[in-house]
Amino acid sequence: MDANTSRPLEDLVHWNGELSELIRDARHSEPTSTVIFRRAHAVSAVEKVTAGLASPDLLVDWGQALHFEEQVDVEEAHRDLLTQFLVEISTPELFEPVTREVCQRWLRVLQTSMASGAEAARR
Repeated sequence: MDANTSRPLEDLVHWNGELSELIRDARHSEPTSTVIFRRAHAVSAVEKVTAGLASPDLLVDWGQALHFEEQVDVEEAHRDLLTQFLVEISTPELFEPVTREVCQRWLRVLQTSMASGAEAARR
């Protein structure tokens, strides 16, 4: 099995590069393994928007690409949170427009979740 067959999808999940190219490459690849979407991926993506490195519209595009990609699975331990994140980010017409403020709110929620997990692991 070619270890690189999931690389375009991994790059998309990590948002490593120009988003339009990542989406195109992921759509044209045939990954042989599932890529896990984790809280750190969501944090990194919303940080891009809050830091002004990406627009909220790009975050919507990224969320849509991940949400509808069959080979992306959500981290089991945080399935509810991450699914809610992807649904809300990828369908702003159903929830609210994605803005820097919305990203800041998601950043707080995700970071709190990660801090709570780290605290529980130390016990």
